Amino acid sequence: MSEEVAVCRGCGGVLKGSPYANGGYAYHPVTGDQCKSNFYGGWVCSRNCDFRASLELERTMPGHSGDQQRLGCFAQEALSRNWPD
Repeated sequence: MSEEVAVCRGCGGVLKGSPYANGGYAYHPVTGDQCKSNFYGGWVCSRNCDFRASLELERTMPGHSGDQQRLGCFAQEALSRNWPD
């Protein structure tokens, strides 16, 4: 992660605003919408990026499979709160 630029944890895209570790907020560069924070930390610019970032991290955790396709219950709840249907 960059110390000077806000970056989406899912796609790596550059966002407007403050890097996650610096606090503040980040915004989508096209829509101007405020970005959400991922369950495991970092900014995400979309539901897909939120899901991807959580899944990639969970696949590396002890007790999880490298080919895991679904999120754990707590990450799934956070995803649902961030992006309600």
